[in-house]
Amino acid sequence: MVPPASSADAPRTPDDLTLHTLSALGTGASDAFHAAENFSDLLRAVSRHCRRLVDCDTARIWVARRGGRRLVARDFSDAGERGGAELRLLRGEGLAGWSLQHERSLRLDPGDPLPGLRGAVPAFRSAMVIPMFRRGEAFAAIECLDKRGGGGFSDADFDRLDVASENVAFALDNALLYEETERRALEKEVLLEVSRALATPFDLDEVIEAIFKSLRQVVTYDAAAIYLVNRATLALERVSDVGYPQGSDEAFRLQVGQGLVGWVAKTGEPVIVPDVKQDPRYVAARLETRSELAAPLVVEGRTLGVFNLESDLEDAYHEGHLELVGAFAAQAAVAIERARLTREQLDRRRIEKELAIAREIQLSFLPKSSPEIAGFDLAGTMLPHDEVGGDYFDFIPISETRIGLAVADVSGKGIPAALIMAGFRMCLLAEIRNEFAIRAVMRKVNSLLHESIDRDKFVTAFYGVLDFRNRVLIFSNAGHNPPILLREGGRIDYLTDGGVALGVLPDARYEERPIAIRPGDVLVLYTDGVTEAEGPLGEQFGRRRLEECVARISGLPARQIVDGVVGEVLGFAGERGQNDDLTLVVLKARPE
Repeated sequence: MVPPASSADAPRTPDDLTLHTLSALGTGASDAFHAAENFSDLLRAVSRHCRRLVDCDTARIWVARRGGRRLVARDFSDAGERGGAELRLLRGEGLAGWSLQHERSLRLDPGDPLPGLRGAVPAFRSAMVIPMFRRGEAFAAIECLDKRGGGGFSDADFDRLDVASENVAFALDNALLYEETERRALEKEVLLEVSRALATPFDLDEVIEAIFKSLRQVVTYDAAAIYLVNRATLALERVSDVGYPQGSDEAFRLQVGQGLVGWVAKTGEPVIVPDVKQDPRYVAARLETRSELAAPLVVEGRTLGVFNLESDLEDAYHEGHLELVGAFAAQAAVAIERARLTREQLDRRRIEKELAIAREIQLSFLPKSSPEIAGFDLAGTMLPHDEVGGDYFDFIPISETRIGLAVADVSGKGIPAALIMAGFRMCLLAEIRNEFAIRAVMRKVNSLLHESIDRDKFVTAFYGVLDFRNRVLIFSNAGHNPPILLREGGRIDYLTDGGVALGVLPDARYEERPIAIRPGDVLVLYTDGVTEAEGPLGEQFGRRRLEECVARISGLPARQIVDGVVGEVLGFAGERGQNDDLTLVVLKARPE
């Protein structure tokens, strides 16, 4: 039967109605293509015309999506929302799925047996389904349910719908092509905007926020996050996220290989999960999530992290989305890598500036020149392994006839060692001013260091007071390399008396010992940067080479002895260079 006449529709013959429908579908659709929601508008118009064409309660247009894996339709009604409720079927499910899979029309009257249908099928009295083709492939179907007035659809209904389906297929094909063209143009425009953002000075958080905002224009998502891989701990660190509820932080504490995001970080392969409830890898951060897409952030073949999207709909993502998200992930990877390099450069400049300041401060601790001492020649040097070091030497005036000689070495290197050394120097100078007994100075410095430094840190030190009027050196050695005293006749004495390294034991006691310095004697104070310097084959310079070198040039002034020893040590190390701070002090007794 034909639709009843109304004030809006004068009575028409079936042929007139068919021609009117074809005309409306053919010309009206082309105008709808340029509307804001052109495809949805077209589906609504076609559904309405098909419902009137065969006079049924329900008419739907099912369109294959997700590469044909899923069928999608909108359920329009005269009182319904303009967009219509979205309906979904897997290919082969329901009446429309059966028709597309078999590429056959289907007409069922009341009481007719159902073909082998899969999936949930809503109740109906009568049905008519016609598949539509483009380029020889079934891509959509018209489904009409429940002929008004009861009974089944007639042959005339079927013929009218069959004829109309050809024009509907043409209109849908054009709409899909237009939609695809518009989508691709929007994708290019959005990617261009992100590229422009990267070409200007930026803050990483602002760029990632722009990426999330731009991505939403072309891919629907309910939550998104970007993770970076911490190569030291293999933990996934969240850089930024949107759409996740408060209290979901625990779900973000992932390791490489853990969860879908961890799996992508480990393999470097993207993943699409239509239903997260069916994937044991999924770690729930949102109860509403039904499907997920994750793509790796790759720069120069290295996986830096993961770009992750989540949707409240099942099977929300397909290969086209993955290709697009991959492009955004590449942009995000560039932004993150650029920000990391910029941050590293700024940090390096800051550290270099701080090291330069620290070096200036440390150099200010060292003697500016060697003091003039009656009857003695004195010189010293310190070459740090890094910008700053943990070695220290000093010439400390005690009285008109006495001068203190100090050499020390902190365990470790760099700024931490330099800070400890600064503390040691301060304690030493303070106690020297308060005490004259060397053993008391060493004991109090040890106590102060034990209270202020970590248990795995310590200071080895040699401190002596030279009475240059009487040519006597009173000293205490706190676990330091034993100074070498080369006598005039060639005999060597080692100055070992004292105690353990400073800062190790809270109540350590220290001995002091006097020793005569005769004319022609050469005293060499040094740190392990001298004796432990390594040659090309890894062998150490050693104390024997040091003694031989000093003996060979002992006739020179103290400054030349220092320069000669340093030159021989550096020459021995060759291209390997220093492996530790190098400190050397030479005291030479002149003839009477």
